[in-house]
Amino acid sequence: MMDETLFRVGLSADFLDEQRRLIFPDIGLGLLSAKPGLEHEFLPEYRAEYTPDMLAGYDVLISLKPRVTARSLEGVERLCAIGRCGVGYDNVDLAACTERDIAVYITPRGVVRPMAESIVLFVLALSHNLVRKDRMVREGKWVESTRDLGREPRDRVIGSIGFGNICTEAFRLLSGFGVGHLLAYDPFVSPDTIRTEGVEPVSLEDIFRRSDYVLINCPLTPGTRKLVGAAQLALMKPTAFLSNTARGPIVDEAALVEALRERRIAGAALDVFETEPLPAGSPLLSLDNVILTSHSIGWTEELFRDMGRIDCEGALAVMSGEAPPSVVNPAVLDRPGFRRKLAEYQSRFRG
Repeated sequence: MMDETLFRVGLSADFLDEQRRLIFPDIGLGLLSAKPGLEHEFLPEYRAEYTPDMLAGYDVLISLKPRVTARSLEGVERLCAIGRCGVGYDNVDLAACTERDIAVYITPRGVVRPMAESIVLFVLALSHNLVRKDRMVREGKWVESTRDLGREPRDRVIGSIGFGNICTEAFRLLSGFGVGHLLAYDPFVSPDTIRTEGVEPVSLEDIFRRSDYVLINCPLTPGTRKLVGAAQLALMKPTAFLSNTARGPIVDEAALVEALRERRIAGAALDVFETEPLPAGSPLLSLDNVILTSHSIGWTEELFRDMGRIDCEGALAVMSGEAPPSVVNPAVLDRPGFRRKLAEYQSRFRG
């Protein structure tokens, strides 16, 4: 039976460090603390996959990295919504959540600018051999580093796989560098919509053939898993770069390693990998033409401030009997069980 005295919000333990101190300066907790009748707490431990006992006592879960599977939700009746901190939700079983009358919502407004800036950062770092020059100077190879010439994005072709808000903002920022041409492949966006942003809609093959920089900006789905493999990489110019800030499994990592090792492409910048954390024995670690970051290149104070507030605002919406924004399993919104949960919250907490 639901405890009618408090609305309870749980937050995943990976918002905290090993001493259980908040890692991020501001994730909107003040919004929750100021709400009468609401109690929030961080889960007592981190697990890669939630178990039912971790979730059973909450009305809303705000989650960073752990997976939500069908096993996680066995017997969980009280939970009404899961707020994912970010825009990816491949670690959440949406079908299982819908079956349990649980809405899953994300924070798209919070990630657009920092992720777009990260894409620009990768493009510029690759263009100017930033990491390689840094290593050479540290190794005392000053003269050699001065001869390691870069190639500007000016007048070059930049192509994106995926044309969502992050790509649109990244293209807007990159246009300031005098980019020659912008291309996009996205079967879920109409060509006319892409053209209105001054971008040419093209086929996936054209992205790889024509681009000097290939940017991956699509979600991980069954249809995009290993979308970028040996055949696609073989189409790229030997002077072209690949950037992936989306999800690691979109790229066939073994095929990419071979293309980089054989210098069939100029380089890559990767924030995401097939296995995370990146294994100590990964062949990527031995290559000097790839930039590697820890699935956190876009993590800024502003990112977590904005994502956290959006997630907390979503929790407050549920408490008042309203669906949260940016729900990614919209079928749940019409389910009687979900509507019943919202009606109960409205009768208990609104007004």
